[in-house]
This record gives sequence, structure tokens and C-alpha cells, in this order.
Amino acid sequence: MLPAGSPETLQQNREGLPALHVACLYGQLDAIQLLVDSQLEWINSRDSEGRRPLHVVLTFQSSPNTSACLRYLLEHEADANATTDSGQTPLHLAASEGLLECVEILVKAGADVLAQDSTGLTPLDFARIRHHREVARYLKSCMWQADKKKEMEERKLAQVLYRDLVDMTKQNNLSKKTLINEKMAEWANTKGLPPLKDFSPRMQATKYHTQCLVPHQSSSNPKNTKGLCSPGGPQEDRSTITELPAVSSPRPWTIFMGLEPEKALREPDLRDSVTVSRDDSSRQLQYITKWDSTPHPTPKLPLDVLERVLFPRAFPSRFASPQQFEPQDIVEVPHRGCPQGRSTSPWTEVAMHLAEVLEPGHY
Repeated sequence: MLPAGSPETLQQNREGLPALHVACLYGQLDAIQLLVDSQLEWINSRDSEGRRPLHVVLTFQSSPNTSACLRYLLEHEADANATTDSGQTPLHLAASEGLLECVEILVKAGADVLAQDSTGLTPLDFARIRHHREVARYLKSCMWQADKKKEMEERKLAQVLYRDLVDMTKQNNLSKKTLINEKMAEWANTKGLPPLKDFSPRMQATKYHTQCLVPHQSSSNPKNTKGLCSPGGPQEDRSTITELPAVSSPRPWTIFMGLEPEKALREPDLRDSVTVSRDDSSRQLQYITKWDSTPHPTPKLPLDVLERVLFPRAFPSRFASPQQFEPQDIVEVPHRGCPQGRSTSPWTEVAMHLAEVLEPGHY
């Protein structure tokens, strides 16, 4: 008689089912270790329905060794994302059986929480169909994290294209400015004029302040400094005049009430320079610049991700400033049905409460 748990006995228990599958079905950890040590390639073998040992172990028949067998198989290179003929992964079966511990083990091992079977159902859908609430909550949290991680990776790829387009825009603007300067210099040379130079005064002087400019800011005659800051009085010698301090900034004073407002968005918007469209034949996304009419393919990213990265001004954040993240005092929050200002009488509140809670004719 063969010893219990040997490969020969396991093959005789289930006709047509591989020995390792039988050991996983009944949660016989010792037999699983014996079979894996003898033939490691069996760990990802398939049965007639395309199931792997990792699929078979996730049943109620393998209890109470289900988690231990699952960990052993994963530690010996079992594929956590292997699919059956119907497209189900081990995570689908664990969620369908409500095995929360096994679901956590599979997710930590790299199982895809967004995987879909042949009918388009995810592991979260299986957990909801079988009313396994704890498993559904855990998978929903994992799916949210997976979506955010995927979105972050997509935005990183779009940021690479964004930086390249910004550099190309700056180079194009610089070349235009250089061309304009060359044309202006050529025109001045033709007219016999001296070369034009950029003139940017430190501050704009009005007609009421022409006599109040300090000597180094006077552009008309820097040597003529007599009568400075005394338009109506007698002229004084320059040595007796105290020079005014240089104006640091021509901007007016600004008074802030409370927290300072948010700074303006510094990221350049490329709506005037770049156009994103979809190719009519291949349906692939492409972009066209105003200085190059040739379509260029974009990275394989969703359209909304590209638009949010390339055109930040057109898609502002839902939170305009950090002030919206500050906690609010519940006492100061306006209540629905309660007038602002002076609070109502406590007896009025009691009457309103009774009218909402009690049924008509019972009070």
C-alpha cells in the first residue's frame, strides 16, 4: 500500500488531474513540497482547463493550509498572474472565495488588481458578486492606489514631452528675436543710422517727476544737475544737494489681508504653440507645432493626461490655494434651514426635530 501523500496515491485520487494539482486541492503541504522538490517545472503546469496549482489551492477544500500552501508556491516562482482558459487569475478565485489573507498575499506578490477575465470582470467584481465586503474594501483600496501609480507614471512620460516642447518653443522665440534684431540692424544700416540699442530705464518717469530723477537716471543731460528737485525755487549748487536713494521697484505698495494669495502659475501653457489631435487612419495621438506642420507621434498615453500636462492653464487644479485644505470650525459652518446671524430658539429647534422624526398623527 502506498503511503498517504505520495505522487502515486495523489494521481489515483483524481483521474486525469496532475499530482501537484491534487496536493494543492486538498492543501497537503508535505506532498506539495515533495513534488516541487522533485520537479520544479510542475509548479506552473496546466491541467485540462488551463488551471495552475496556484488556482487549485484557492478553494475551501484546501483549508486550513490554504495560506501556507499559497506562500510556498509563490516563494518557488509560481506565476501570480497566470490565467486559466477563461482568463481568471488566482486573485479572481481568492476574491470569489472570500479569502482575505490569500488576497493580501497575492497583492503583495505582485498580482494585478486590475486584471479582467474573458467576460471583463475584475477581482473586485467577484468579491462584490459573492458579497465578501472585507475583500471588496481591500481590493478597492488597492485599485485606487494602482490607478494613481499608473497615472503618475503616465504623467512622467508626458512631462518629458512637455519639457522638450518648452525648450523648442524657447529656441523658436529666440531665433525669431535674433532675426528681428538682424532685420532692424540691416534697416538702420540702410538708412545710415547708428546701431539701435535696447533702452530699459529702471523706472518710468511721468511729466510730474522729470525734475526728481536722480542724476544717473536722467537720460536728457546727465551733466545738468542744477535745480534738481527744485522746479520753483532758486537753483543750488550740486554739492549741496542730497541724492535720492535709488528706487528698488516701481511697483506700488500692496496690502495683504490674512494669508498671501497664491503665486501665478509659472508653467508655460503650450496651447498657442502645440496642437494635439488623433490620426484619422491609425487613431493614434499626434501633435503639431506652429513652427513645424509635420505631425509627430506622442507617447502612448491617454488624451486627458497629455492635455493636462501640456496645457496646465486650461485644466486648473480643483483646489485653488492651500487655504482650501485648512480645517473649518463646525460652529461657523452655515447650516441648511437655519438663518445666518442670530441662532433660533431652542424650542424652535425641538419642534423642527419632532416634525422631521415623528410621523404625522403620532405626536
